[in-house]
Amino acid sequence: MSYSNPPFKPTISLEPFKISIPDKDLEDLKILIGLSRLPKETYENKNTEPNRFNKQNNNFGVSRKWLDETRTYWVDQYDWRKQESRINSQPAFTAQVKNKDGLEYKIHFAALFSNKKDAIPIILSHGWPGSFIEFLPIMEHVREQYNPDSLPYHLIFPSSPGYLFSDSPPTDREFSVKDIGYLYDQLMKGLGFGDAYIAQGGDVGSFITNELGMSYDGCKAIHLNMRKFSQPPPGTQESSKPFGIPEMLEHFQLYGYNLEHATRPSTIGLVVGSNPISLLCWIGEKLLEWSDENPSIDTILTFISLYWFTDTFPSSIYTYRYGFGSKRDVKSAENEYQHTPTGYTYHPKEITPVPVHWVKTAHNLVWSKEYESGGHFAALEKPERLWGDVEEFVKQVWPNDSSE
Repeated sequence: MSYSNPPFKPTISLEPFKISIPDKDLEDLKILIGLSRLPKETYENKNTEPNRFNKQNNNFGVSRKWLDETRTYWVDQYDWRKQESRINSQPAFTAQVKNKDGLEYKIHFAALFSNKKDAIPIILSHGWPGSFIEFLPIMEHVREQYNPDSLPYHLIFPSSPGYLFSDSPPTDREFSVKDIGYLYDQLMKGLGFGDAYIAQGGDVGSFITNELGMSYDGCKAIHLNMRKFSQPPPGTQESSKPFGIPEMLEHFQLYGYNLEHATRPSTIGLVVGSNPISLLCWIGEKLLEWSDENPSIDTILTFISLYWFTDTFPSSIYTYRYGFGSKRDVKSAENEYQHTPTGYTYHPKEITPVPVHWVKTAHNLVWSKEYESGGHFAALEKPERLWGDVEEFVKQVWPNDSSE
């Protein structure tokens, strides 16, 4: 397969990877979906619209009607093998990467390698409830744009530890974004890119990207399509406005799931991870509510199916404890000034849209762009636009840009 040849001899163990879900797992999933009870109708689940942008007072979550119709489609029409084939059309690998203690972790990643040794390495990090497949539309677009000989980048799309086909965090010690950053930097070094690379990310991936820029010399620049602030930065116009009851209620509505992940990760992990319909409700709601344009049902079910087949929902939510829960990481890169050159893309339908002038208070912001549309899953919703922003940013910050 083209795009699948690393430009340098890896110094880490590297194996090609294909998704191959056993037929029995597919059959068992259909049986479980069919046996799962559809709860009775209530005022709330009958009168709801899972999209916060309609500005009405009936956003109680996913509707019973949507769940019923989606469940039926999942059993009768959804074609997992078609989606599996699409994912497998992109080169993918597993690498054995050592942590600070010398213990090996398996990191799964998709990649598009250029035949140019001097192509620019970029690592792109996903968040929750996403996965590396958020970037599938970008991968497909890049392959239409460039062939392996003309591709000016080496693109790495890892599955974060605890997600899908990467190893889960250890069960005998704490594990945070700082640990992920170390493993990703080691991955880039093991692939021969450790001296100079660029990082990109949104959601939890923005935290990982920020950590790479803050802590590792090899990361020369970062691009974010989300930046979290707990409150308006001091000195901004918004910092002088009172945070009233309506704003607090909206904040808690948006972040209720976040507090559950952060304070009761064991309970929510066991509840949601034990049943495919629970998983569909919990993750499907976010994919609908946080998007400016609803993803297709096939896209939603592919996300859910991957979480189900890999049993990784419980191991995907650990980072929330460091933002809202029992292990607040006060030394997080999010709380320090980022000196690494930063690019930022603003989307107004982000969960909590952060204006450019806020980002300037915390970053060496050298490039930014603002749009009038676009939501949380930028790589999925607007792949060509987001990728265009990344390219434009790279041309500004990378010396002797080989993409010219």
